[in-house]
Amino acid sequence: MSPAAAVVEPPVSDIDEFEDAASLPSETENEEEKVRVEEMMARLSTGECAEAGGEAAGGIRDEGNDGNAGGGWSFDSPEEKAEMCAQRAQLWTWLKGVGSNMFREGINLTKISLPVCLFEARSFLERMSTNWDYINYLVQAADAKDPVVRMKYVVAFAVAGLSRQVSFHKPFNPILGETFQATYPNGVEVYCEQISHHPPVSSWQVVDPKGRFMFYGNGNWVAGIKGNAVKGRQSGINCVTFADGSKISYELPGIVVKGVLWGHRCIKYVGEMKFVDDTSGVSCDVVIDPQPNQSWVGSFFRSKKAAGYIPDLVKGTITKKGAAVDSCSGNWMTHVEWDKGMDGKSSTPARLWERKTTLFTASIPVAAPLPSDCRHREDVATLRAGDQPASQEWKYKLEHLQRDDRKLRKDGGGYEH
Repeated sequence: MSPAAAVVEPPVSDIDEFEDAASLPSETENEEEKVRVEEMMARLSTGECAEAGGEAAGGIRDEGNDGNAGGGWSFDSPEEKAEMCAQRAQLWTWLKGVGSNMFREGINLTKISLPVCLFEARSFLERMSTNWDYINYLVQAADAKDPVVRMKYVVAFAVAGLSRQVSFHKPFNPILGETFQATYPNGVEVYCEQISHHPPVSSWQVVDPKGRFMFYGNGNWVAGIKGNAVKGRQSGINCVTFADGSKISYELPGIVVKGVLWGHRCIKYVGEMKFVDDTSGVSCDVVIDPQPNQSWVGSFFRSKKAAGYIPDLVKGTITKKGAAVDSCSGNWMTHVEWDKGMDGKSSTPARLWERKTTLFTASIPVAAPLPSDCRHREDVATLRAGDQPASQEWKYKLEHLQRDDRKLRKDGGGYEH
């Protein structure tokens, strides 16, 4: 795991942006939120569950639907609404123990214990590999001779992968030393390991057995909840190296989950993705969901959008040695296309990724994993078996063991992780 072994500390601003005075709700909005919270607590105490209306069923809503005018991936199917109702009831019970600070200052979600009702039966290490389901784009990038064409495939790989990370639940936080191994049908191998617990850093290598490329990096997940929304980001390096010696690195955008406790729930990706190939002098700046005339953090707390706002838009420009050579546009939930085609000479745009028609390939966990593999975790296994109370009990036990192990490392003079 050597190329991905370095721990990258999270930028303080990833969480502290919650404290940006310009991004906080107004006094009126705070009062409205306070009233809403009191109403919700009263309704939940009688067994009710407040849900947003809407006619669309699951997935992407029509942009004209007032329930989701800001765009995003929605969870509106009858099954999702029923599960959301049960989940929220448990969340409000948990919230009573957290206190009202969540609405005033926000909470760092990487440093508190969350209820199992929020989780899916996977560790983040396994869930992380879902981002790479369009792995064939990296195979095509490796086969490309033109560095601009190669960049287009890598951008498609990264942006298309966002649409694969829209789960209704969150994954379990990995335990220090935890691993995950998988393979793709084309033979590409996946190796993941949790190399730090505080801060939480996951490291990976995705290796082509034919030696055409290797995708590696480490991700430090930071997230916080404030009021009715969660904001997070996976900071760290994402690098693809190729057999000819070139390397493309890029960053991931931020993510916002709205409607955590009441109302319409949706997921949005927001921010910049910078792709750089220093060897050839090619780079690409991609913006996800650009917000006209306001910071994306500010828009996160306000329902009204500036004039000209188009939800979930993807816009990007490729430059070579400083000169623009092509542009991309699309939507992170549906498609990405290049204005000048794949060869950069066409007058007709080339739609490189189309969610409805482009095939993706999920990785397959290895049949005989290491003892440290995340699938052996008791909390994950019991939740997979449908026993939520047992999963919650195991989660507490494993968290206690982690704290004890960390204390032993600290007392012994080693790095706490």
